[in-house]
This record gives sequence, C-alpha cells and structure tokens, in this order.
Amino acid sequence: MAQRIAYLDGPRLQRSLIAGLQRLIDQREYLNSINVFPVADGDTGNNLAHTAAAAQLALASTNSARTGDILASMASAALDGAQGNSGTLLAQFMQGLADSTTTLDRLSTAEFTHALSNAAVATRQAIDNPREGTILSAIDASAIAARNYADCDDFTRLLPVMLDAALVALAETTDQIAALRNAGVVDAGAAGYCAILEGCKDYLLFGSISAPVPLAKAAEIFNPHPGHATEEITYRFCTECMLTGSLLEPASIRNALHPLGDSMVVAGSSQRVRIHIHTDDPEKVFLLAAKFGEVLNTKADDMRSQAKSLANSNKTVAIVTDSAADLPADLIMELDVHTVPLRVTFGATSYLDKIGMGPAEFQTELQRNSAQPGTSQPTQGDLRRMYEFLLTHFTEVVSINLSSKLSGTYQAACTAAAAVQGGDRIQILDCANVSVGQGMIVKAAGELAAAGMEGAELTAAVRREIATVRTFALVTDLSNAVRSGRLKPAIKHIADWLHLTPVLVNTSTGKIGVHGFIPGRYRLIERFAERIARATGTTGVWELAIASSTPGDADTQLLKTELSTRYNSIGNLWQTEIGPALGVHVGMSALVVALRRLN
Repeated sequence: MAQRIAYLDGPRLQRSLIAGLQRLIDQREYLNSINVFPVADGDTGNNLAHTAAAAQLALASTNSARTGDILASMASAALDGAQGNSGTLLAQFMQGLADSTTTLDRLSTAEFTHALSNAAVATRQAIDNPREGTILSAIDASAIAARNYADCDDFTRLLPVMLDAALVALAETTDQIAALRNAGVVDAGAAGYCAILEGCKDYLLFGSISAPVPLAKAAEIFNPHPGHATEEITYRFCTECMLTGSLLEPASIRNALHPLGDSMVVAGSSQRVRIHIHTDDPEKVFLLAAKFGEVLNTKADDMRSQAKSLANSNKTVAIVTDSAADLPADLIMELDVHTVPLRVTFGATSYLDKIGMGPAEFQTELQRNSAQPGTSQPTQGDLRRMYEFLLTHFTEVVSINLSSKLSGTYQAACTAAAAVQGGDRIQILDCANVSVGQGMIVKAAGELAAAGMEGAELTAAVRREIATVRTFALVTDLSNAVRSGRLKPAIKHIADWLHLTPVLVNTSTGKIGVHGFIPGRYRLIERFAERIARATGTTGVWELAIASSTPGDADTQLLKTELSTRYNSIGNLWQTEIGPALGVHVGMSALVVALRRLN
C-alpha cells in the first residue's frame, strides 16, 4: 500500500513532474499518429515532447527546495521551449500553476487543487476560440475532480481520481470533434496531458525519493492504430514567436491578431508571451506583434506541405532543402520538397526568407529601408523541427543544402541532424551551388525519390547531379556582392572603370567565381547566352532553368529565347523568381541560369 503523502515538498514535486513529463515524451510517436485536430499535420507528439523536454531539463537543473521556485522554473522553460498549439497550451497550464504557488515552500492538496483550478482557467483564457474535445477538456475534468474531492489530504488518493476523470474526458473527445470522430481517435493534446498525470501518479504511488526517477518507456495506453483524417487545412503556416516587454496584455494581443488566422494561443505573463497562430501571412503576425513588444524566435512551418507528406504513405524518402534553392512553388508542392527558411535581415529586424518576406516585399524594403540587408542561416530550432517531423513519417531524409563555401547552413544542418533521435537516418549533402543551381539539384532528387529510389543509390545519384549542374549569373550591379563579401572590391572597381559586366559562375569547390567579363553595355543578354553555351557545349539533351526578379519581363524572355536557339535539344526549361536571400548578395537585377545535361 502506498505511503500517505499529505504535502509535496520540493524534491518529491520535482521528481514526480520529471516522471510525468517523461511519460509524455515516451508517447511522442503515438501522439503524432493520432494528431488530426486542429490540423492533421502529425506533429503534436513532437511539439508536446519538445515543450516537456524543455520543462524537464529546467526541473532537473533546479537547486531550490521550494515548490514555488520549482514550478516557476518549469513554467519559464516550458514557455521558452513551447511548440505548436498543444505545446503552447501546456506551457500556459504550467504558468497558471506557477502563478498560484509563488510563495509556497511546500504544497498541500488544498493548495494544489486551488492552483490547478486557476491553471485550468488561465489555459482556457489563453486560446482565441476554446473548443471542447481538446486538452482543455482533460485539464478541466481533472481540476473539477480535484475540487469535488476537497476533503482529501493525500496526494496518492487525489492523483488517481484526477487521472480517472481526465481519461473519461479523453475518451469523450472522439465524439466532440468531427475530425476525431471521422478518424476514430482521441485528441492528441488531451492524451498528452493524461500521460503526464499518469506518470506523476505512478511515481507518487510506486516511486522512491532515494532512487533515480524512472525513465523507462511506458506502454501505450490508447489505441495505437488510428484511421486517416481528411480535415482541410484552412491556413497554411503554423506561426510562432516570443514577445518580450513590460505590462504585456495577452488579451489585447489576441484581439489584435484575431483577424489574421485561427488556432491562436497567446500564453505567458506580463513580461513574456508566446504567440501561436495558424495564418497565411506570418510576416503580418510578426509586424503586428512588434507593436506590443520585442519579437524574438520567429518561426513558420508549412502545414500543407506536412499534410501532403503524410498523405504520401507510399514514399519512404523525404527531400529537404533550404530557401536558398530557387524553385517554382508548384514544383515544390508537386515533388513534396520540404524547405527550411534562411533569415533575411535589415538592421535588427529579421524576416523568414520567402515566408515572411518574398521577392516583391524584399524589393520594396530595399527602397524604403536604409539599413544594410543581410542573411543568416536557418536556426537550429527550424532545422531540428523539420528533421524530427520527417523522421517520424519517413524511413530516411535527404537534406540538400546551400554550398558550405557560401554559408554556414550546411554545417548547421549537420549539427541539427546529429542532435535529433534517429539522426543517422538523415543524409546531409553540400550541393556546392545556390539559387536555381541548387533548385535543379533538389528537383532531380525529388524526381528520383518519387520514382522509388532510396538509400545509398539515391545519395550517389544526387552526388552525381551536384558534380554536373552548372550555374551562371549576369550581375549588372556588383554593389551587393561586394558588400556581402562574396566578391572583392577590386573586381567591382575594375568592372565599373572599364564598363565591364561580369559573368559569375559556381566553381567546383562551391564558391562563386568570375567566369569572365562582357565588355560594354550593348546586347548583354545575347552575349551572356553565348558565353554560357560556349562554356558548357550544346550537344545532347539539356534541362535549363532561369531565375530573375520578374520571370515574365522582357529581359527574362529574351534570355529564354537566346538559350533556346543555342542548345540543340532542350528537354525542360523552367523559370522562377530570385529569392530575397540571393538578392541580398547579387541584387534583384541579376539573371541566373542553371543547366544540367540529361543525356
């Protein structure tokens, strides 16, 4: 029989919470598999596990024996590490517990019940449109059960009552939301909350304060074979950021952001708030949030791309690239390519490349903003989230990244892959290229994967493409290339003085070099096309790609025509826009051509 526990002191609370969070983490893959609401993007388990892992690390590192300090540390870390709708709500629940216990050295059942009720209210208030049949229902059920058992002064009796009530609420979620009912599953967020309660209960009943916290993988306690959801995705991007300031008002922030999307959660305190929202315009969210405080840690995940991957159950390989690869949006969707954004900066302001800032917005910002634009590689969080999501649903991941001689993106991808569970199933490739050259390599990889190629055979085939794709750029203004350090100032001085227009090329080592100069300013495009043809030869069948700031303009169409007359046989010729990340370094007036010989 379990020992009666009338109070939770610091060490016992700390260990029971670590055990509860570990129970949730152990069920990550199962929670992913039943994730159909609010969006069937298969990552609720990942999001909850990340939030729980951040909280767990803080708990393990907390030296204070005060329960108030322990809960405050857990809540702060959870807010920092929160991901997704359910993760942000879980962080708000923890914040609610912490706010009600700040002065306590130890926790009685009555004090815990009061804190639990306050946390349930705070969690419900954090969401823009509360729905029954979600994690809110399980939290409310446990809080009501605790209040109804008010005379109980023993945590070993209180926790089982709370868990039983939460499990009843969990079972009811299937019939409360159409998407869950159609798929025949329970709500993933509510299941995650129940897993925490179960882990805490088991530790209090069977654990020992003198023994290590049990971290063994728990058996799945719910149906492990869900059906398939068909819920339509209304908004494309799962968008998040952290907002810091003084006297922040979450309700005012929610009201301001309400028109921009759905599934909104604004969680935190008057000094730090995490925003989660599904929207089609992440940049509007970030700009509006900036009116309330300083915006940090922005991210936007493409839920439609994620859902498409889940629908392609016959595929075993996922292809990933970064936003330096210029590819038409329809090709990216058709080939099921996943993209991690670089960051484009103007002074202290950072934008997500091609998500928070597209080519048109970049050109507008260049004209109105006096700050020098720059770029930075994808964050470890962006890369890690992408890899963990894909590893949950694919046997292997091939990540094709911007040349390591031009950016730290390749190394960042290697570091992120090494840090995730199952990282040995990720193949990181340095494409030694950029723009449409990188896009052409990614396109080839996507086509090979779609045809069923995988493993070492696929990797070897992609490496052959990397070695053969050639990329050329006509850059009429070298100011950006010099300013970004991609070219030496002396080259620009010579070019300006002698009225020379340089032709840039990717080198075999992945650098950007000068292929030559076109003298004068007449017939630049015709002579650019001729130089490309002489450099590559024209026999055989070719794939060509052109990137420009405006694919339909006269210069782009002239270049297309000139190339078409010089190559004997063109198997495919496609066009796309220059992305902001490349525009930072070569300007938006550049014309970029990539080629590969098909036979």
